[in-house]
Amino acid sequence: MRMEPDGSHPTFMEMATRSPSPLAEPAAPRPAAGPSRSLFASYRTLVRRSTAVGLTLIAMTAAAQSPEPTQRRTGKAVVALTIRGDQAVQNDLRQIVAAESKLQKAGGTAVTLLQRARTQRDLVVKALRAEGYYGSHVAARVAGQDIDAVAALDAIDALPAGADVPVEIAVDTGPRFIVRRIDIELSGAPADAVARDKLPLAVGQPAVAAKILATDEDILGQLQRRGYALARIAKRDVLIDHDTQAALITWRVESGPPAGMGPVTFRGLQRTDADFLARRVPYKLGDPYHPDRLDALRTRLTDLGIFSSVRIVRADALDAEGRLPVEVDVVERLPRTIGFAASYATSEGVGVRAYWQHRNLTGEADSLRLSAEATGLVDHKLIDTGFAVTAVYRKPDFLRVDQALTTQGAILREISDAYRRRSASVGMGLERTIDKGFVVRAGVAVESEIVQTAERRDTYLPVSVPLGLTLDRSNDVLDPSRGFRLALDAIPYFELGNAGKPFVKLRATGSTYFDLAGGGTTVVALRASVGVMPGATKDAVPPDKRFFAGGGGSVRGFDYQSAGPRDIDHRPLGGQSIVEGSVELRQRLTETIGAVAFVDAGTAYAGPFPGKGDGPRLGAGIGVRYYSDFGPIRADIGVPLNRRPGDSRFGLYVSIGQAF
Repeated sequence: MRMEPDGSHPTFMEMATRSPSPLAEPAAPRPAAGPSRSLFASYRTLVRRSTAVGLTLIAMTAAAQSPEPTQRRTGKAVVALTIRGDQAVQNDLRQIVAAESKLQKAGGTAVTLLQRARTQRDLVVKALRAEGYYGSHVAARVAGQDIDAVAALDAIDALPAGADVPVEIAVDTGPRFIVRRIDIELSGAPADAVARDKLPLAVGQPAVAAKILATDEDILGQLQRRGYALARIAKRDVLIDHDTQAALITWRVESGPPAGMGPVTFRGLQRTDADFLARRVPYKLGDPYHPDRLDALRTRLTDLGIFSSVRIVRADALDAEGRLPVEVDVVERLPRTIGFAASYATSEGVGVRAYWQHRNLTGEADSLRLSAEATGLVDHKLIDTGFAVTAVYRKPDFLRVDQALTTQGAILREISDAYRRRSASVGMGLERTIDKGFVVRAGVAVESEIVQTAERRDTYLPVSVPLGLTLDRSNDVLDPSRGFRLALDAIPYFELGNAGKPFVKLRATGSTYFDLAGGGTTVVALRASVGVMPGATKDAVPPDKRFFAGGGGSVRGFDYQSAGPRDIDHRPLGGQSIVEGSVELRQRLTETIGAVAFVDAGTAYAGPFPGKGDGPRLGAGIGVRYYSDFGPIRADIGVPLNRRPGDSRFGLYVSIGQAF
């Protein structure tokens, strides 16, 4: 039986030379004969280290043969790759060769061109061994000569100065070696601390470098989840048996003592209060060590929105109490920011929005945001333009870590075909995070408004108690491709100005996303929304508090608020209930360009529950997306499929973010 230590598996040597972590095993000198431990070596690392030596030897040989330096050439090393054996690796090898060819510059002496050709050959050799083909054979020729022969230099020099240098690499993959034995020698922890049957690598699988690396990480991960914070792989032995075409792998692991969670110190703070951050640490001193607790700490700090970078550094040793101290290195974002946005819709005109925000007013991540918005620009007279000015203050960790206090005030003028409205309001609320993406809200608001319709002009003084929850399990805020979202809102209204009857506005909205092709290139998005006002009478509900359908965020192709009851002059009246639904196919064409096709349906109903009255309005259309660094910019054009007299023939919508 012929066995040899493997010393060329990619990424293992890279780990040993670049990182002092427990995953890296120190390199050992290779003995003259017999089985020995060794590391898988990254082909890139080996090629880099051998380049200087190879160039020196070749140059010395060439200089000994001729006193004149080889002429400089303008061509490139062009590789022709032929593969015999297992064709499963063919695409991978061709991609490796092609990627390396793109990195090479044209021109150079015969020495440099020969070295580039050898680099290509070495990449192929290392890649084969990384995939478990330890018995593979690779033969290479350059300009018709063996790539390792001295005559190869003369053959390159004999080519015309501008000609490319042909490189032929012939591969015989041989069989793929299989893992025959896995041993884990564990010291300091019970033998069952590592579940062998849960490891990524198992007996009978190919001896692939990526699986062995993943097993390294899994062994340490299992031990750390058992409280062994300083567990490390002391040695890793990989023996290759060419007679049986198998690999025998042994891990020697030192668990170290069980650890507790240690003190946390913060570095890099400029404006932020360290005591405020300390209250966000999600564990107590001495709690059993678990890596998930450090992940939770990172998430809690990142969610504040005041840091551009959060890096957690574990200590190399336990303190006197057996706890693992932790340092958190942060980089604070600039506290002030400004932003601008614009939108357009055929029925609403141009809208512009600007804001100023201070995200860390007192050093406890409390923020103040001032925003101004104008709507109905360009296409309307100044008297028909709307505006809104809003101020919002948010205080995180109000009374408890997972709870925020928000206060806001706003003044606005809203102009639409349904009504004209002037309003001033103030409000306060609490937001509590139950889980990541799961938030519940409760608040109170007071508003003074004047609402004018075609029939009348009224003054209202409503007090509302907005309640709601949101559950977001999507993968992106502006451009989701998988997951779902759910929002439930219940808003009781009490009229103080008149003896109006109280009413409650209820609405549920959900959307889901299906990634059909993987990578977010082909996505089907669905949305549905239902709203009701049980027990409400028409006169008790101010016009601006009714439900409206139609527009860029509702039923595209119909004008804003127009998909529902109308008066004899085709002005929207709104309703006391609503149903909406959308189906959208999103196809990414390039890295920055995409296309969509959509069908929307929905309408508002005059009664407190959907069903009575005209059926839903239907709109369909297409759109384009430009995927910028800050999110997709969308442009959609929709047409009404069941158009009524007075309805527009189409609608154009331009804004930032997907429709839903």
